[in-house]
Parts: sequence; C-alpha cells; structure tokens
Amino acid sequence: MKQMEIILRQGEDGALEHYRPKGRIDWKLVSMGTWSQTPHHGGAIVYSLANPRPGLWLLKSGEWSDEEDEFRGPTDYDRIVAVALNAPASLDAARAARLLYKAWTESPRAKVIDEQRHAGLLDLDETDDDEDPEEFLAGLPDTEARRQAVAEDLRSNKLRFLTIPGIRLAELLGVTPGSAAERMHLCAIDRRETAEWINEQLHEGEPESAALLGQILSPTRRKALRRYLAKIEEGVDVADFVVTPRELKRLAPLRAKQRVKEGEIEAAWSYDSAVAPDGTELRFTFEIGEDGEVEDCLSTPYEPRPEPDPERHAWE
Repeated sequence: MKQMEIILRQGEDGALEHYRPKGRIDWKLVSMGTWSQTPHHGGAIVYSLANPRPGLWLLKSGEWSDEEDEFRGPTDYDRIVAVALNAPASLDAARAARLLYKAWTESPRAKVIDEQRHAGLLDLDETDDDEDPEEFLAGLPDTEARRQAVAEDLRSNKLRFLTIPGIRLAELLGVTPGSAAERMHLCAIDRRETAEWINEQLHEGEPESAALLGQILSPTRRKALRRYLAKIEEGVDVADFVVTPRELKRLAPLRAKQRVKEGEIEAAWSYDSAVAPDGTELRFTFEIGEDGEVEDCLSTPYEPRPEPDPERHAWE
C-alpha cells in the first residue's frame, strides 16, 4: 500500500494545475472569509475541496478581482494550492479538508482566513470517536503493543493518531534519536554572509576559498577569477570580484557544507524509525538543537515528512 503524500504549491501559481481534471468537478466549501497580512494588504478568499477520483483530493483557493463581487458571484481567479495523493478510501471529505487546509496554511505563501464568513467542511465534527488516542496508547502494557496498535491504525487507514504530537508519539513508542554520527546535518544558508565571506577570502588570496568558488563558475568566469587573483597577488588595488546572484545561489550551499564540516554549526535533524511486529515501519524526524537536545519531532505518515528548504538548508 502506497503512503499518502501531500504536495503544496510552490513556485508558479499554476504549479499544481495539472492535477485538475478536464471534466466537471464537484467542489465542496471548506471555508470562506477574509484574510489580512497588513492593514493595507488583505481581501476575501474561499477554499474548496474536491475528490475527482479515488485516492486524489484537491484543495483550491479562490478570490475575486472586483471587491463588489466578493462573497456574491463566482470567483474569477482560483488555483489549486494543495494535493493529497494515494489517500486511503476511508479518508472522508471533512478529514481531507482539515488535513490539506492545515498543511497549506502552515506554508509561508498561504492566505489564512482570520474572519470566517461562511462555514464549511472545517466546521464539521472531527471524529465520532470520543476515545483519546493518546490515553489509549499510553494505557497499553508495553511498547510492542503500542507499536502494534499504531500499525493496525495504519493498516485500517483510520489515522486516529493524527492529532498526537510527533514527539509525544515517539515517547509512547520508545523511539529516540540515533547517535550524532548517524544524523543528517543541516545548517542555515545565508547568501549575504556568503558574499561577504568570499570577497574577504579572495582579497586575502585564500586558495581553498577560490577553489570552492571555481567549482560553480563557468570556464569564462574562472578565467576572470584567475586574472583577479593574479592582480591580488601582485598587490594591485582592485574592486571586489562580483559574484552574481545565480552564482551565490550555488555557492551558498557549498559554503554551508564547509561550515558544517568545520564544526561551526551543530544543529541537526535525525531520521529514526520503529518497526511494528507486523513489519510496518514508522518513521520519525527529530529536530536537534545546538545544545544537542531534541526540540521537536514529526512522525510520518501522520504528518508530512519535512524536507530542507533549499533557500535555507543544505545537506552534508
């Protein structure tokens, strides 16, 4: 059985439009209201959900160009913002709406409804089961029994434990981060700092830094760099070697990896797993702070597995 995957819109507004079928789609209201990011930047928005075929759920946002049409006529601008693939057959519209809306509104590009105008799927009861899933797991006698219960939840596609924080679920299942040597290290990428650093290094004639820059330059630009370094060595007073934004985009991750290698940054994410008795693998992502302590944890497939933002992180 394939795991459910959630895809959020990134880049162009129409990045997810290829998931929209050509035929008629039955859209259900998720929520409608107003959003605002500043006193002068806001508007009206509506979120809608569709299930065009088994296993596929679409969340779209719609807006009105004319303020007089807001909440009245149909939207004249709408785009798909989130997609759920390989969704289980037991996933109903209300749960799909909450899952996709939560995932989307946690992204920096989302317009979050501050004041609701019309209720929709988000306002339906979350579950008919009054049993607290965390209390249920905690009440089981041992770790293996808890893992078996979670595996059964996965197998039946009920997703009862969706609401349990990842770090708490890890505690209940006895899952802890691996050793530091097993961790995948991350560090923040700062292009401005990289630009300042490379210019300082080039002015000092540091060969290793020049070699690092040379890895991402074109042959023509490498020749220009060699001429620049020759003048520096001759003692000629020259301006900074200008690194273009595109070159900085490629250089910054290399610089970040170098900082990790040199031990300047110790923040890490650790991917660990627990295997239930029936063979189901449960994956956990621990965020490790600079002090080496666990700061947060996400569990999959209950929550989307986080991936490094290429604008901010680099893999070692």
